[in-house]
Amino acid sequence: MLLLHAASLSAAETPIPAAPTRWATDTAGFLTEATRADLDARLRAYEARSGHQVVLWIGRTTGDAPIEDWAVRAFAAWRVGRTGLDDGAVLFVMADDRKVRLEVGYGLEGQLPDARAATIIREQIVPRLRGGDRDGAARAGVDGILRALGDTQTGQNLVGAESEHQRRPALGLFQLIVVGLLGLIFVGFLVTHPGLAILLLTTLASGRSRGGGGGFGGGGFGGGGGGGFGGGGGRSGGGGATGSW
Repeated sequence: MLLLHAASLSAAETPIPAAPTRWATDTAGFLTEATRADLDARLRAYEARSGHQVVLWIGRTTGDAPIEDWAVRAFAAWRVGRTGLDDGAVLFVMADDRKVRLEVGYGLEGQLPDARAATIIREQIVPRLRGGDRDGAARAGVDGILRALGDTQTGQNLVGAESEHQRRPALGLFQLIVVGLLGLIFVGFLVTHPGLAILLLTTLASGRSRGGGGGFGGGGFGGGGGGGFGGGGGRSGGGGATGSW
């Protein structure tokens, strides 16, 4: 009897994985890699814009532990959200259990209350999962969460760099006039003082090439080394919703 009781406790205490190092993690091969990478990029970009951490984590099973209990423990262990704000949310999908859990930190419960979380699962995620559209379910779930949090850039594919044309806003009429006037002034200067004009062009070109380093300065959860969130949050109190398919 004691051995059976110990085995039961062991099964119930499903180990919590190490904190993920990405915003979208699929340990069950549930999604196509293209979809997982796209969602990862979108959630990373959302955190950069808002500071809120929204994470998708897909596994196989929580064992005998209810997904609600398991999700609370994982949320706390991973410290999702920022210290003192607890502004994080995790969408858990358990492929073998056929269950979904949206765990919401205290700091986001005003924007993403239990009723709204339940609606996202019931209307956006579960119908697509029942229809076999796993990628669509994950995308719809992430879109629903970000939309509830007030994000206006949901549904955008962020994998790969944008073109230079997409990143640059079109010049307005006033800007075109200013550019034209500056061009005329420079042409006049070139005619009257050609040596100084060439020297000025050379100086400007040299300064531009020296200042073009750019690039990202780090990244990943928590801003430091070692991976994992390390955000300092992790308090959810069981807020959120659960569904199954």
